[in-house]
Amino acid sequence: MFQLLRVAAVMLVLLCGASARAQDNSHSLDSVDTGESKSLDAADTGESVDPDTIDGDSESLDAAEAPAQGQPATMAPPAALPEIDDDATRAKAQSAREAVLVAQQRVKQANAAYSTMMTSGYPQGDARAAIVQERDAAGQAYQQASAGYTAILKQLQ
Repeated sequence: MFQLLRVAAVMLVLLCGASARAQDNSHSLDSVDTGESKSLDAADTGESVDPDTIDGDSESLDAAEAPAQGQPATMAPPAALPEIDDDATRAKAQSAREAVLVAQQRVKQANAAYSTMMTSGYPQGDARAAIVQERDAAGQAYQQASAGYTAILKQLQ
């Protein structure tokens, strides 16, 4: 048994050595050297190139920093309630404003969970998909609540 392993090892070494020599396409540096040399100054054309023109497909920083689709661009606190004489209208407006504040908090929590997930690379699979879905749903809920509150404020004017 030991001799059989020894023979197999020797055969393996011989085959690997033969294949390594067969694939060796190296050349001596002396055979490649033509003797010509150029200074770097001779190759310099003196032209300067604007880095922004090199890649025509680049986007502006404003576009690159835009929020993900479905995410609110900014989350400023909702406008304060104006003076409203009617108690029912005031309650409706206050409820809509509170819905915006709750939606803002939900977006903040969802974004924090998403950032943590992206930083740590954990969780994976269904849990990861649930975090992304919650972030998107929170953004949509905020946009809807904000639009509803804005509509109520416009009605009051």
